[in-house]
Amino acid sequence: MTRQTPPDPKPKLALLSRRFSKSAGGAENYAVNLAQHLVAQFDIHVFCEHSDIALAGITVHRMRRTIKRPRWLALWLFAWWSWRQTRRGYAIVHSHENTWHGNVQTVHVRPMRYNLLVAAQSPLSKALAYLKIVTSVRLLAHLLLERLRFRNDGERLVVAVAPALGELIASTFGIPPAHLRLVPPGINLPDALPSAKRPVIDQADARAALGLAQGAWVLLLLGHNFEKKGLAAVLRSLPLLPADVVLLVVGGNAAQVDTWRARCAQQGLGQRVVFAGTLPDSTHAFAAADCLVHATLDDMFPLVVLEAMAAKVPVVLSVAPYCLASPLVQAAQAASMVQDPHDEKEIAHAVDALRADGLLREAQLARATGFVHDHAWPQVAAQQALIYQQWLAAKA
Repeated sequence: MTRQTPPDPKPKLALLSRRFSKSAGGAENYAVNLAQHLVAQFDIHVFCEHSDIALAGITVHRMRRTIKRPRWLALWLFAWWSWRQTRRGYAIVHSHENTWHGNVQTVHVRPMRYNLLVAAQSPLSKALAYLKIVTSVRLLAHLLLERLRFRNDGERLVVAVAPALGELIASTFGIPPAHLRLVPPGINLPDALPSAKRPVIDQADARAALGLAQGAWVLLLLGHNFEKKGLAAVLRSLPLLPADVVLLVVGGNAAQVDTWRARCAQQGLGQRVVFAGTLPDSTHAFAAADCLVHATLDDMFPLVVLEAMAAKVPVVLSVAPYCLASPLVQAAQAASMVQDPHDEKEIAHAVDALRADGLLREAQLARATGFVHDHAWPQVAAQQALIYQQWLAAKA
């Protein structure tokens, strides 16, 4: 009788994410989606403080004793606990948090050292930054943990979620190119594309539901921090555009909406700006829009850009260093780029070009469709799986 060889066990993967939840934020959503699409290849164990996720094949380990304040102490406590839990028995430890351990480190934000010291524009500002650091336990604790995370020990791999982010990490901490990787966020295409469960929404119906004129040319700005998303410059661009161009603003809390609605009234734009507040999902907003304007002042890889492309809505987007994912979008020619998101004239020019030229819109959308499919989560997860395989091969 022939004895069958049992299949090799899946490599055991420890995933560190303090809040393992799709609703907690962009970095947390990234970690959950990655785990979902890697569960067939790896035995995944998540170490977290909080989670509302229950998925077959993923074991969640919650930290029992947690603190919220001070935040720097909470970070160190999670780093220590997750280190204790994952010292043995795991083929790979992948951290999405600021920890001193982890074979693979995925970085979602600009390092604090870069913000405080490298980006300082003058000797005086740098001296003031050093003074601020040495007089703050909080900053010292954050910077020490960050230094340990990015120490060049020749073993760990650092993954950036945007090209320009990887470049500034390398220059700030001296990470050699051989130890740096790029894995941008992805999009769940089944959730974004029309289907039997998600039928196409008629533009007229969407506009009626949101209080928009049927004959308008609708700009969409979607985000929770209006200042950071460049709303001030977009409002200044409206008087430079034809009168049929209106702006739909989605997101923000009630106080923020009231403040900006008053600003619009002062600028005489009350009839051209509609504040929809926070919507359960953005489907109606994309159905109503002719263009997404994302003149952001500070973003890594905004998911809203991928969502707009999937919904066949052309995009106006800031270049790096304002949006660190822009090099990927520019290379694919998948959006109209704005060099200075503070410049209302440049924003108006980019919007008016899309409004006036149907062929330009069609060409951009065709390229954007390919860009979106290249950034679907199965493709993104395959990139991450390759990084794990490279690390395991080097370790062997």
